[in-house]
Amino acid sequence: MASVDYDSVDYEEWNQSIYEYGEEMTAPVYKETLPTYVIFMLVLYTIIFIVGFFGNCIVIYGVMQQGLNKTTSSFFIANLALSDLAVLVLSLPVGLLQELASWPFGELACKIFYPLGDVFLLVSIMTLTVISFDRYRAVVTPKKRFTKTQTKLAILVIWIISYLICGLPTSFLLKLITTNEGVKFCYPFWPTTLQRRVHMIVITVIVTIPLFIIAYSYIRIVRTLWRVRVIHKNVVGLTKESHARLEKKRKLVKMLILIVFAFTVCSLPYIVYTLFLEFGFDKEKQVEMEIGLVVVLSLFYTNSAVNPLILCGMSKDYRKGLRPCKC
Repeated sequence: MASVDYDSVDYEEWNQSIYEYGEEMTAPVYKETLPTYVIFMLVLYTIIFIVGFFGNCIVIYGVMQQGLNKTTSSFFIANLALSDLAVLVLSLPVGLLQELASWPFGELACKIFYPLGDVFLLVSIMTLTVISFDRYRAVVTPKKRFTKTQTKLAILVIWIISYLICGLPTSFLLKLITTNEGVKFCYPFWPTTLQRRVHMIVITVIVTIPLFIIAYSYIRIVRTLWRVRVIHKNVVGLTKESHARLEKKRKLVKMLILIVFAFTVCSLPYIVYTLFLEFGFDKEKQVEMEIGLVVVLSLFYTNSAVNPLILCGMSKDYRKGLRPCKC
């Protein structure tokens, strides 16, 4: 996850150890009155957490309630909800504590938890990509959809690949720095600026290319469903069951497209802003940088709360998770 750049070290000329540098760091000066944007951030993050936490729990429970009627889409959507839930439970609170106070855990937790935000982001985009591919196979091509076993295997592979790409490499570079004032920072220290920038560009490409694949898949799916709908209108004596199946497919595709749209709107600003901080931002404008970071991170976290609202609003199958609270 992106974070405020607390150091101004020239990595190319850096010839002292990280721990020596940590001893020379000074902690941020915290005022008795919090800035307005920080208060706004705390209120907004609290709302996002409450809505997203209960919403994603409802979606997961709703999938569990489907029993043997679970489809491949149900498994993938449950995985998406699990990823969103992990963002809200792990990434949001830990990141917020580091930004406003101090890293709350030790160095091992620093290496484990810090990269998880990017891991969850990649899990989400890969899950959405596999969903679009599965729908493409089912609607556009005559091939069968994934079996339940293949779906579960795909979900496992998604998590493993996401951690190997975004989590493991960064964990080796993370260091826990303690300032003279006792404030702790968990931060990745790259051997050179070039390596850090290459890594950021690679991750950006890995995250954005699937969006084009998803867009292509759903364009083909929508065109195919439209042609089928036209054909059905011209067929005399078509059964109600056939019309019902087509309508169900259309509703599912609409819902999935809306989820992809929400993901793109909420996640792309975070990705673009991270690159902007690295390549084009004036680091002397610290306040502007922090306010911009609050905005893009708020959008990023909002996606984890929006998905369950879309699912529960557009599908009665996922509203089954509301039954325990008699909603």
